[in-house]
Amino acid sequence: MSEASEQVRTGHPVRFTLACLLVVLACLLTPVAVTAAWARNEVADTDRFVAALAPLSGNAAVQDAVSARLAAAAVQAVDVGGLTDSLREALGLGPNNGSGPVSGSLQSLLTAVADQAAQAFVASDAFAVIWRDALRIAHASALDVLEGKDSGTVSADNGEVVLDLGPMIDRVRQSLVGRGFAFASNIPDTDRRYVLVHREGLRTGQDAFRSLDTAGVWLPIVVVVMFVLGVCLAPRRRPVLLWAGVGTALTLLALGIVLAVARRTYLDDLPPEVSRDAAAAVYDALVGFLRRTTRTLGVAAVALAIAAFLAGPARPATATRRALAVGPDRAGAALARHGFGTGSVGALVAAHRGPVYAVTGLLGGIWLCVWNDPTVWSVLLIVVVVVVVLAVLEAVAAAGTRREVETAR
Repeated sequence: MSEASEQVRTGHPVRFTLACLLVVLACLLTPVAVTAAWARNEVADTDRFVAALAPLSGNAAVQDAVSARLAAAAVQAVDVGGLTDSLREALGLGPNNGSGPVSGSLQSLLTAVADQAAQAFVASDAFAVIWRDALRIAHASALDVLEGKDSGTVSADNGEVVLDLGPMIDRVRQSLVGRGFAFASNIPDTDRRYVLVHREGLRTGQDAFRSLDTAGVWLPIVVVVMFVLGVCLAPRRRPVLLWAGVGTALTLLALGIVLAVARRTYLDDLPPEVSRDAAAAVYDALVGFLRRTTRTLGVAAVALAIAAFLAGPARPATATRRALAVGPDRAGAALARHGFGTGSVGALVAAHRGPVYAVTGLLGGIWLCVWNDPTVWSVLLIVVVVVVVLAVLEAVAAAGTRREVETAR
């Protein structure tokens, strides 16, 4: 029977239509479910959020961006004009309202030293600790803002989410004073507030957070249930599994393209003063889990589609099965000839080859589901293990039936 004729002879048109509808909807909702689960379990979880972004403290682009921000804040906090006038007054000179070559020299000197102090700080172990603590405080407080609350270092100030850089600036101030620049102690303790999310973004974020927080719980379950029901309702399950794998792989490919386009759009829309390299590093770290999940599920969907195709009656599928079975058949026949026949067990496997192999594949799928943070390599490992187990089962069947290599399967 050909592949096309098998799909035509479905029978039960109502069941077939309903099964196809469920599978199509599940395929379309898979990217949404993956994104919602990522937003709830990765972005909205403080520990995972910190774990994802904490390594950025060692990223060169992030270090450069933070040190520049800290140095600028430290220099801006010093009244260079006032210091110049005080110096001129001590020398018996009249004030010049903070202008002139002395002010320029002092400004340049302070800027250079502040840059060195800030760079030394971001390269130290202390920065990694403060960075991690700042991420934790900022994330926990930002969640309060998204939920309509107001607390912590990050707060909803005039409809904006702002971050206090005070602790980091304080370290730079201490470093400047330690280098002999006593006037750096004049840097005030006032908050240095950095806008993370503007008014429009906050309103959008609050609405999106509530939607994703809810969808991240039930939508993945709904998608899995729809896939299972669609396959169970189908009069012929193998073609449905084939197209379910193909459809899921295509929709996840679309999600990967959307993430790539979103990254480019995000970087293109940044203000000129924002470091693109640092922003790219933050974006990549934040969506890293979503990308890995998308690739992993995509490879798993492709593996499912290939397995469903190879189990079908199409000529390429039968030829592939025949070629793959040569080695196990010969091994089983050799075992039988040397008195190591598998008897009734082998005969049972041979008589119920389809269900036994289906259960083996199902166990492989369950293994993937319970794998903690699976990757593409996890999927490939499981595929290899399943193929090896199938080869062993084929050899057991051959040893039980004492058959030699068949010319056709």
